[in-house]
Amino acid sequence: METIEYQDVVSTYDIEKLPISITTTEVNLTGSWKFFKPEFKEKISPCSAACPSNINIPKYIFYLLKNDIEKAVEILRSENPFPATCGRVCPHFCQYSCNRGEYDGEIQIREIEKFLGDFALNFPYKKPEIKLNKKVAIIGGGPAGLSCAYFLAKNGVNVTIFEKENFLGGLLIYGIPSYRLPKNIVTKEIQNILDIGNIEVKLNSKIDRENLKEICNNFDSVFVSVGLGKTIIPENLKIDKKFILSGYELLKEINLKDIEIKGNVAIIGGGNVAIDVARSVLRKGATPTIIYRRTINEMPAFPDEVEEAIEEKIKIIEKRIIISKKIENDEVIVRLGEVKNIKNGIVEYEKTDEILKFNKIIVATGQDKEFEIENSEKIFSGGDFEYGARTVTDAIASGKLNAFKIMEKLGLESNHYYNKDENFVRSRKDFDKFEIIPFEKINLFYFPKSESLKIEKLSIEERINNFKEINKKPSLDSILKEAKRCFSCGVCNLCKTCWFNCPDICVSVTDSVDFDYDHCKGCGVCSAECPRGLIEMVEDK
Repeated sequence: METIEYQDVVSTYDIEKLPISITTTEVNLTGSWKFFKPEFKEKISPCSAACPSNINIPKYIFYLLKNDIEKAVEILRSENPFPATCGRVCPHFCQYSCNRGEYDGEIQIREIEKFLGDFALNFPYKKPEIKLNKKVAIIGGGPAGLSCAYFLAKNGVNVTIFEKENFLGGLLIYGIPSYRLPKNIVTKEIQNILDIGNIEVKLNSKIDRENLKEICNNFDSVFVSVGLGKTIIPENLKIDKKFILSGYELLKEINLKDIEIKGNVAIIGGGNVAIDVARSVLRKGATPTIIYRRTINEMPAFPDEVEEAIEEKIKIIEKRIIISKKIENDEVIVRLGEVKNIKNGIVEYEKTDEILKFNKIIVATGQDKEFEIENSEKIFSGGDFEYGARTVTDAIASGKLNAFKIMEKLGLESNHYYNKDENFVRSRKDFDKFEIIPFEKINLFYFPKSESLKIEKLSIEERINNFKEINKKPSLDSILKEAKRCFSCGVCNLCKTCWFNCPDICVSVTDSVDFDYDHCKGCGVCSAECPRGLIEMVEDK
């Protein structure tokens, strides 16, 4: 700094001498004045934290909005090999956790996933660059087994799948009706997995407890995911097999053999299988009646499935159980009891005068394991076989979890890790160090209110006589419009709001957010303005 004649610079009038800078101010390190400094801290979005497969949802939405659909698909399929399937049948735990749900309506993440999954059907996986001298047997070719095979094979492990049926897919093929999950979608996703390489398939190969020992001798590790194949039929419902079937048995008959079903059909239970059976027999021309021991609001089935069943005029009798039965004229005549209380699995009821006649009774009250497995360092288990009846998404996540457990056991490196105290896999080893960003940290000034995507469906008249997929496919424009509603919680989308608002031009945004601490005075404007709560003010020590 030096003193100059100010009037020589700006005026010819007699102005007093003032000190001004005639050199760059960069040499004046104003950053030394600050007590606090901004730090960029990426966080975890609540949708990603709620997802059993730990998919980085804001990140793939970011690339979708950049029109890089292939990159979005790559991110999605790096964590879940069944995006088109999950986009249809996942109960979307992510959406229930979406921060935007507290503002103007959750993001329809499942529809975005379905869009990307359908795009990916004709988009092949990259072949693994390595092939290791390790062999893993997978018992059961359902969603858990196929997921485990996918993550092992892509990391170079040689996999052999043993499947008792003459097809892969398990309940994805025979247990979920086509109006929810078209079979061509599943078969294409399965073929994409097999085309990776390193996977051998042996169909019509039923494995039980005895021949499992032989397999253990021939492989480095074994993953058992055979599901729950044993039907549980309560004592009060055991009658001539001609009149009774399990829910899964009937769905398998419908999906694989296209059988005829006529007359009145009773469905016992309130879960997803019960709802699927009722809606399937309706489409086959029968008259379904669901008998459930609790209320409709207590049904464990997905709420949207229950809602659609009610729309289709399926009769649901609440708080009732069958207390007696007899067979007359090729019909089952039942008397109902009104449930008064259920405690520790014991049902207290009162006899009623309600008498109903059915041609078939379908039991959808649960399944059990066909066999137990011995403890062995070589054997891992997952899916419904390990955890009981859960969702397809949980089964896929379980297969993924066990793939990385097996890899660790075999001494193999991967870009994932699993938490030994809890059953989940994380794609980043530092995941648990990050905060799950709450709604309160979102700067709503930058997000005008907008309506959530409305999912179009076939009308009731269009759908009850066939198995056409009910949910229509949204247009690309509507998917992009919905994607733009995403807060991108905890994930920077390079919006440059911090750069724009910095009074000292101390923020640079290229592929990341960086700060010029030599000149930053720690005013905190960048932190206050960040739409996603990613910039925190910390003590400048």
